[in-house]
This record gives sequence, C-alpha cells and structure tokens, in this order.
Amino acid sequence: MKDCIKVGLIGLGTVGGGVARVLLENEKNLGARAGVPIRLVKITTLVMKNPLPFPLADGVLTSDVNDILDNPEIDVVVECIGGVGAALEFARRALKSGKHFVTPNKELIAKFGAELLELARQNGVNLCYEASVAGGIPIIHGLKNNLAADNVRKLFGILNGTTNYILDKMTQEGAEFADALAQAQELGYAEANPTNDVDGYDVAYKLSILAGIAFNTAFRFEDIHFEGIRNVSASDIAFAKRLGYVIKLIATGVDRGAAGVELRVHPTMVPVEHPLANVGGAFNAVFVEGDYIGQAMFYGPGAGSLPTASAVAGDVVDIAMNHEIAHSHPSMTTNFGLRKSVPIGEVSCEYYLRLSVKDQAGVLAQIATICGDLGVSLKNVEQPEAEGGNAELILITHPVREAAMQEAIARMGKLPVVNKVESLIRVGLA
Repeated sequence: MKDCIKVGLIGLGTVGGGVARVLLENEKNLGARAGVPIRLVKITTLVMKNPLPFPLADGVLTSDVNDILDNPEIDVVVECIGGVGAALEFARRALKSGKHFVTPNKELIAKFGAELLELARQNGVNLCYEASVAGGIPIIHGLKNNLAADNVRKLFGILNGTTNYILDKMTQEGAEFADALAQAQELGYAEANPTNDVDGYDVAYKLSILAGIAFNTAFRFEDIHFEGIRNVSASDIAFAKRLGYVIKLIATGVDRGAAGVELRVHPTMVPVEHPLANVGGAFNAVFVEGDYIGQAMFYGPGAGSLPTASAVAGDVVDIAMNHEIAHSHPSMTTNFGLRKSVPIGEVSCEYYLRLSVKDQAGVLAQIATICGDLGVSLKNVEQPEAEGGNAELILITHPVREAAMQEAIARMGKLPVVNKVESLIRVGLA
C-alpha cells in the first residue's frame, strides 16, 4: 500500500483555489478518512492570485503543466480550468499515463465523458466528476451508488444557480428578466457574458451527464433539446402564480420505455406544491423517481468555490480509499446501453401560450380554428383588458404533441390579427 497519495492541481481560479484550500487546510482529516495521507504537491496556473489566500511550500507552484502530467510520483490530477481545449488534452494525457483524473468540468464530461471513461478503464485508473453537476450536492454518487439497485424512471432538476436566482427574483419582486440579470451580475452570480447560463447550455451539459448515469446510456449533448429563460417575462411569472405555478428552468429526464428517454431543458411551470417549486436563490435540486425508492430529492448549493471544492476533494478521497484496486472503481462503467433520446417533436405536455393580438372581433375564433385543425385542445383561455387597440391572449392547452403545438404557433404567427407570439412555456412535470 502506498504511504501517500500525491495530487497535482491544474488551475487556481475560483474553483481551483477552493480545491487547494480544502486539500491544504483539511489535509489531516482527509488522510484519516482515506486511510492514507493525501498531499497536494504541485499546482500550475495561468492566472496567479497575488497574494495567494493560503501559504504554499517551496516548489509546489509551477508554471509548467508538464511538471504535473509527466511527474511519475503524482497519483491524481485535478483539472479546474474548464472548457474542452487544453482540459481535454490534459485529461487524455493523465489517464494514458496511469494517473487518476478528477474534474468539475461539465462541458468536458458531457462531450467527451464516454471516451474518457473508456480511456480510464483501459489504463486501470479512475475518472471522477462529482462536482460537474450541482456543485456540492452528491447527486452523481447518489445515482451511481445509493440508487444502484433502483430503476430510475424520472428525474427533474434545477441545475443552474444563476437562472434560478434570476427567476426567483422575478417571482418575489416582479422584476423583468433584464433587471434581475443585472442584479445577478452585480452580486457575482452571473458572468459578464451570461450566455452559457441563461440560454440553457450549462443545464444541458449537466442533464446529459445525469441521464447517462440514471438511464445507462451515453447520450449525446447535441441530442438534448434546450431553451433558456430570456423570453420569460414578469407577465408570465404573474400569470403562473395566479394559476398556482412557479416558473423554473427544469432539466427533465423521463424513461418512456421502448420509445426511448425524454431529455429536455426549458422553462417549466412547476406546481407550487411540488418540492422543486420552493428551491430559491442560487440553490440547486434534483428530484428523482424510482421503482423502489419512490420519490427523493437532493438539495444544496449548486456552485461556489468551496461547495464545488468539497465535491472535488471527496472524489480524491474516494480514489485514495480504492487506490490499491487493480482496476477502475466499480462505479466507473463503460457498459452503456443503446437507448435513444425521444425527439422533442414527439414529446407531449400541456402548454401555456401568450399572444399579442389585435383588439377586434373574431380573433379567438381564428386561433381556435387553427387549434382545432391540429388537435390542440384548449383547457383555459383568458384575455386581460385591451390597451391601445391591442390585447393579450392567454391559452392553456391539454396535453398535446410538441410538433402539433409548434405548427399551431407557426400558423398563428402568420395571422394578420396576431402581432407576436410572446411566450410558450410547458406546464407541469410529466
């Protein structure tokens, strides 16, 4: 048995700095839990914080990543630089050289996870990525280990703290999207360029990772339908509240048997009585339904330096505990099935539709005709007071196929009496 597990850290930004702090400050406890000392022996970074918020021994800091990747004494490489350029190269090199690899990089795992898992298996090492989804929440470990005997049928997740904060602000204060986004940026919850978060990319990466574990298939990120929250307005939030719903950006994974697995990310009207409706601020949560466990929810901080670093350090401890196993960790499997993702056009659900229309007779009749022709059954219709010759028309449908709903919207948009299709939001957790 090795007398020490040596770790090399690539990246010393927000997350990397947190990882370094946890490994250094908590070294004694981590070693006690692992049964073997864990030492952070090398750190390389392109961006140097000056001064560092923690002391480093001489020789730990290096400007050359090869001092980690080519160092035969290092057992575990932790990557905290993000992206899929250099990070992918470093992952491949580390695994091929027989080093375990730990990363919080969701884009890397979403796009190249299947390849890297196979590479880890071939070289008898582990690829661990607990922190890639939901920060400090142990959802990946929960699905792989605690729920290994269960058959997951459904999972619904709030997986992005930035968008959840924005929608929560809009709900609590009646703010419009642009104002809530500005507040999130001021507080550091949103980046200067928030595209990855508010347009749904981040959540789609995370859903592909969770779905791969839950449904035992290496789903392609590109096959996931995703939408962001830019088009959600204060009017939509208010109307949802009147109907007994809260709007959240939800990642949905549903096992539809022989048809495949539904994978989609979009704003959703969640019933106020559902546990996910009460997940506020920048918190994350994943709601799981299985054959045996029934329903369970994982909840906690989904981002941040130290919660994410805690999950990364937990992976390092897990590797240290299993270091003498002559093959990759039992939870690391490449035995994926071949299930397909259900095309979004075949998905059925209820819809909320908000239209800006001319305030004149016959508008509703023209829209109802389109709905009738396409089998779109209307559950509820409301028209708030008109203003300036225009009016808003709110429609709630019964369950209908996405393809039919999209065709109805396209036809409505061509009507002279329709100014604009303002919003389309799915209703309920199917």
